[in-house]
Amino acid sequence: MTHLQEKAKEIVHTVEHPVEVAKALEHEAEVGRSARTPLIALTGVTLFVFAILAVMLAIVMTLYFVYGGK
Repeated sequence: MTHLQEKAKEIVHTVEHPVEVAKALEHEAEVGRSARTPLIALTGVTLFVFAILAVMLAIVMTLYFVYGGK
């Protein structure tokens, strides 16, 4: 039961301090000795690509509707 309480406290801390968690994950990926390093790097690249695609889609849809969709 103690293990579950500590895990719950860790989750609450993670939710309360996302910037610290992001910095810790960045450091862990830079060191590269963790088994989670490929997953951390892949997640970062995926989020970056999705952000670029969202901006491009917003621009394209804006231009489409401004020029009447022809």
